[in-house]
Formats: sequence, C-alpha cells, structure tokens
Amino acid sequence: MVKQTEELLVSLKMRGALESVTSRLKEAEEGELGYEDFLNVLLEDEKLHRENGRIVRLIRKAALQQMVSLEAFETKPSRGVDKKTLNDLSSMRFISSGQNIVISGPTGVGKSYLACALGNSACRSGISVQYFRLNNLIEKFALERAKGTYLNFVKRVSSASVLILDDFGIKPLEPHQYQDLYDVIDEHGAEGSIIITTQLPVKNWSEVIEDPVTCEAITDRVTSNAVQLKMSGASFRQRKQVQVDKV
Repeated sequence: MVKQTEELLVSLKMRGALESVTSRLKEAEEGELGYEDFLNVLLEDEKLHRENGRIVRLIRKAALQQMVSLEAFETKPSRGVDKKTLNDLSSMRFISSGQNIVISGPTGVGKSYLACALGNSACRSGISVQYFRLNNLIEKFALERAKGTYLNFVKRVSSASVLILDDFGIKPLEPHQYQDLYDVIDEHGAEGSIIITTQLPVKNWSEVIEDPVTCEAITDRVTSNAVQLKMSGASFRQRKQVQVDKV
C-alpha cells in the first residue's frame, strides 16, 4: 500500500508529500495522527516544499551579487540607516506601495549589501527580484539589440516586482545608454519597486545623463515616490584591510 501511495504522489508531482509520507504514516500508526490530521500534515508538507522551491527559484533568478541578510546589517543613526528604518524596509511594504529606494553614499559603506539584503528578503517573501550592476546591464542592452531581442529583454527585466540597479553613476552614459535605462524604468512603471545604489546625490545625476529632458524624466520616475537613504561612515573594505594587516 505504501508503494502504491508513493507512486501516486510521484505521478501527481507531490514531492514534498512523497518525502514525508513514510514518517507521517509511522506517526499515524503509533496513534499520534488521526485520518484528518494525517491528511492535513501531509498536505502541509507538500505546501512547504513548494513554497521553499519557489523561494530557491526566485533567489536563483534574481542573480544577487551578494547572498546577505537584513538581520546581519549593522544599523547606526550615524550610518544613515537606523533600526526603525530597517524594520520599515524589512516589512516589504515599500513594494506593495510602489515605492522606490535610492541608496546613496561613498564607496564601501554597504550600499550594495543593503540592496542585495532587501532583494534576498523580497525573494524569501515570494516576490520576484532582478539584480544588475548598471554597467553590466548597459552591455547587455547592446548584446540584446544586436540579436534583435532588445524589446523582449526590456520587458523581461522590467517584469520583476523589484528591480535592483547597482552602482549607478560610475561613469557618464552615452545617449543610447541612458535611453535604454529610461526604457527599462518606464516599462517597469509604478507597480513594484526599483532599488538604485549610487555614489552620486540625486541633484548630480545630470553629470552622467547629459540630456536634461531625459535626466529629468528618469529622475522624476525614480524619486517622485522614493525612500532616499544617504549612507555614510568608514569603508568596510578599508576596515577589512586594516584587520588583515593587523594579523
């Protein structure tokens, strides 16, 4: 009978229930589970298995640069992100509200860490995420255009509920490059969120987007309903180097 049940679970693609059915049957035989309880826990096992599988797929598809967590993020008022702010962000309400997040500050203060931690948390909440370093995304635009798949690529990138654009403003963009950036941001729309990390204050974005009309359009779409975090403090990379030197 157990073998027949297992074959049925395989045919129904209920791998979570398949993995636990033997132990659940043993619990039932020992009198710990009635018929209804047995069925409920077996279905709960399947539900949990599917949810975990979805999270794994979301994390893989997000392609985050760092697998880090919000719980490990160091909060200090002097750093620009206090505990209350982090708690608000960890609720993921900014996504359902269609709010963007702009994380600015000097190099090494943890901007990418925070962006990736938010992306990781979103994935674990069942929310789709897509991460790109901006320079890599710009190169990808060129490749997709050469293949004739540019529009499909823009739609695919923009379809994620959370789009993370890391290291905006490293160098000035060419006209076709900031037009590509505009296309993605515009296609993404107000549903979901865009997280941007940058060393440039918003008022200085014209330094990398020379066309004032396009710069205003991008800036308005990103910042009109955004949480702006200005991070500060010593570079974590420099701290690590000092620790290494002391060893």
